[in-house]
Amino acid sequence: MSTISCFIVEDDPQAYGYASSIIEKHNNITILGNSDSIHEAANLIKKLQPDFIILDVFLSDGNAFEFLALFDTIDFKIIFTTSYAKYAIDAFKFSALDYLLKPYEEKDLMLALHKVSENIHKENYQLQLNTLLQNLSSNETSKKIVLKNADAIHVVKTEDILYAKSDNNYTTFLLTNTKEILVSKPLKSFDEKLVNHNFFRVHQSYLINLLHISSFNKRDEEVILNETYTIPVAQSKKRNLIDFIENHM
Repeated sequence: MSTISCFIVEDDPQAYGYASSIIEKHNNITILGNSDSIHEAANLIKKLQPDFIILDVFLSDGNAFEFLALFDTIDFKIIFTTSYAKYAIDAFKFSALDYLLKPYEEKDLMLALHKVSENIHKENYQLQLNTLLQNLSSNETSKKIVLKNADAIHVVKTEDILYAKSDNNYTTFLLTNTKEILVSKPLKSFDEKLVNHNFFRVHQSYLINLLHISSFNKRDEEVILNETYTIPVAQSKKRNLIDFIENHM
């Protein structure tokens, strides 16, 4: 296994010591250096060119996103860490980027190190980072979500999703332009991400965008999206859906 290099950006000495002690157990990972300052770290990383970095979201002289703005291009992978449970979690999930919530267990960092080693040479990482930064800087309700499959990485506005349909461990997204995107993840994982962004699980197999509801057929227990697409509604979901339509539309 080839050796890869790492740089740690962390302003908590105890957190740095903990992370470095775990990394040192990996014979194929070399720590090139560390810094507790975003500007010093940026200069050192540009000089040392590590394969990946461990980056604390909040530092004493700025945050991770101010740090990333110091680079014209990001040619290294990133393991984000943060002490703030609610901060930016949706943005990370929507961008398909991982983060570690402090205090994390050794096995969590070990898993992150394994994933970064596996993906060290994969392309399109800049696209995911751009999506993360756009979601964090945007005050709009609509967000962008990264949908990855074997063919491509798709960056999609949530408002452009009509519905998502489950197919065992796969999910098919139908967009407003009729494009379909098949993703090798179960519907449940997207339900958890999108539930607070105008999406509702109306059926075991369907997650719909509430913004595109045209009508609800009570007799057939079906919801119509964009006056075209008929989606079944489970009996257990019927009351909540009707309440939403009556109170928010």
